This record gives sequence, structure tokens and C-alpha cells, in this order.
Amino acid sequence: MKKYFFLSVFMFGLCGVQAAAQNPGPPPVLQIVREDIRPGMMGPHSKEANTTVRIWAKAKSPHHRLALVPVAGNENEVTYLWPFESMAAFGRAQQDLDRIGETFKADFDRNRHSGEDYHSAQRDMLARLRPDLSYNGPVDIAHCRFMRVETIRVRPGHVSEFEEGRKIMKAAHEKAKVDENMAVYQVMGGSQSGTYMVLIPWKSLAEADGVQPPPHGKAYQDALGDGGTKKMASLASDSIAFNDVNIYAFNPELSYVVKEWVDADPGYWTQKPVSMPAARKKAPARAEEKKQ
Repeated sequence: MKKYFFLSVFMFGLCGVQAAAQNPGPPPVLQIVREDIRPGMMGPHSKEANTTVRIWAKAKSPHHRLALVPVAGNENEVTYLWPFESMAAFGRAQQDLDRIGETFKADFDRNRHSGEDYHSAQRDMLARLRPDLSYNGPVDIAHCRFMRVETIRVRPGHVSEFEEGRKIMKAAHEKAKVDENMAVYQVMGGSQSGTYMVLIPWKSLAEADGVQPPPHGKAYQDALGDGGTKKMASLASDSIAFNDVNIYAFNPELSYVVKEWVDADPGYWTQKPVSMPAARKKAPARAEEKKQ
């Protein structure tokens, strides 16, 4: 069975690694599924995706995903983040989800859309956590609502320069004790070679103020120093071919999260059905039109 999913970049919500802890660190392996939805199909797609996660809940699936929708950008996009402890765990999950698909085939068949495909495109990526480039760890993801996702493509032959720059940045974060969680993932498959993703979860959009230039205030700038700032800028200029930043909001209706998140904030995470918007009623014809 083809699982419903989508992009992203870091479930920095860091969908906990199928762990019991309420505040897990970033998962070692992340599957990022990005779905582009056809214009006008987001409502029907959301209803079907919501029913899909409710079937998983009925099946007591041990595999979870966090759904992200853009705050700004392509409104017809959904990204799903699936956390795993290892590539072996990812492989087992595919088999488990196939078995659930067979066991609950009648439920999925009733939910499946029989008309035109909702999707215009879909991409699956697998990424591995880089702890040596990441900063901080455990995060109260259950109470986060947004995530900043930065996608970076490194020029061929310049990986060492890029990673040196990220390590300078990490050291400055540590010295300044910046209040931030930053998970860096290296994409292993599903995208161009040399692709990295940086995931930063936020409890509110007010936290976005801290990343505007100059970022993190005087303590961080002092920790970098003039030499570090120039060195990091030079390394980035030499090594980075592409840099794209997106801000996403969590979508609880399309997510299937661990029980600990639900217990921590049941009003937000408890699964609720998605209703299709009511069809607009046609305005009654005017008297003049009726005479014609």
C-alpha cells in the first residue's frame, strides 16, 4: 500500500523517535515526503488524509508522522515528516504499513478517491541526522506549532568547506548559549547529492524575530567575532550553490503523533475529523432573468 505522505525538512518537531519521552531529541533518520496538491483539491485531499491517519490509529500503528503546511509560499503543498531510529527501522515500517493496508483494506478502499488524482507531484527523501553540525537536542515539540526549514545544496567538491562553516556556527551557538534547537540533516536519497536540511521548531512565530540579521543578538555576534563572521561568510559563499528557507505550521488533523504529545496538549493533538466546506448555494435568479 502506498502510504499517504509528503516534504519537509525536519520534523524538528522532531517527531520523537518512536520514543516514550515527551521531549525527544531529533530522530537519527527522517523520511521527508512532500506532496504538491492540484489547485482546488486541498479540501478533498485533507479529508482523505485525515481519514487515513484515523485508520492508522484504529490499527494502533506504531509509526508516526508530523504534517506541515506552508505559512507563506505554495498553498497547495503538504509535507510529512516520519521519524525512525535507523534505516533498518525505516525498512521494517514499510512492511508494517503494508500489512496494515492489507488488514484494513476495506477501510482504505472506502476512503480512497476514485476520480482524478489529488497530486500534481510527490517526492520522498531520506535524511540522516548530523549531530556534529546540530545544536541542542531535546525539545518540547508537543507545544511547538511552527518549523523553520532551510534546504541547502552544496557545490560539488565543497562539502568540507560547508561543514567547517556550520561547525563555526555551532561553536558560536554553544559559547553564547543561544536558546534554540537546530537539527541538521544530510539527505541520503531522493534529492541532489550535497543536500542538507536545517530544521528549527518554534512555539510561536514571535521566535522568528531571533533569526533576522543580525541573528541572536550581541552575545552570539561576540561569540563569532569579526574573524568568525568573515570566515563563515567566505565558506558559505564558496560552498553553497542554493539556499531556500520556508516556514511551516503544524497540521494536527493530518498528523499521527505519539501518545505523549497528545497527553501533553490534548486540545491540540487529539484527532478530529476534517469536514468538507459546504458547497456555495447558487444565488436565486432575479425577476428579469426569469422572464427571459
